[in-house]
Amino acid sequence: MNTQKKAAQTRFIVAVSLFAAALISALALTALGNRTDSYWVAKSALAPGVEISRDQIALVKVALGESASRYISSNIPLEGSYITRAQSAGELISIDDVSDLAPTQRTQLVPIAVRTTDLPSDISIGEVINIYWVPESAMGGVQIGMPEVVVKNAYIRSIDRKSANFSSDIALTISLIDSQIIKLLDATVSGRLVIVRALG
Repeated sequence: MNTQKKAAQTRFIVAVSLFAAALISALALTALGNRTDSYWVAKSALAPGVEISRDQIALVKVALGESASRYISSNIPLEGSYITRAQSAGELISIDDVSDLAPTQRTQLVPIAVRTTDLPSDISIGEVINIYWVPESAMGGVQIGMPEVVVKNAYIRSIDRKSANFSSDIALTISLIDSQIIKLLDATVSGRLVIVRALG
């Protein structure tokens, strides 16, 4: 009889311990999910390209749970960074919406086509290049405009030499800063693009 009573008491203690452990775990998870931290928000609407100053942002305490890693906490200074996507007043600032580089320093990949005779035959991926625009001769052989540099210090990201098997052009992908893209695209409307290896 004593043995049965001890066994029953043991089972009761184990059951209470398991219940208490489950209750503590649940409370801990709830507390963790409700924990608030400080995150940066825009005090007013911010346009893309704006350099962030301290008076344009504020800290708010919010509980983000699993989404916390997507937003910028108070531990990370934002002053001097640049907005890459329009922000509304009071909007939490995401890590994807800021950059340390000014718009004029950010690079993009742009595809272009040039004649096989308008780039060095031994040029390779990763080389630094300058791109010149050369006007075509108009009717009567009169050249309209003078050659000029349209892009400086770009990088070759890919070269498709196979495209020259079907035409006289070679397809290139060029990495260049944002501020040079429009000028390069304008230059493709007429005339030729000549690739020059940058030697320093």
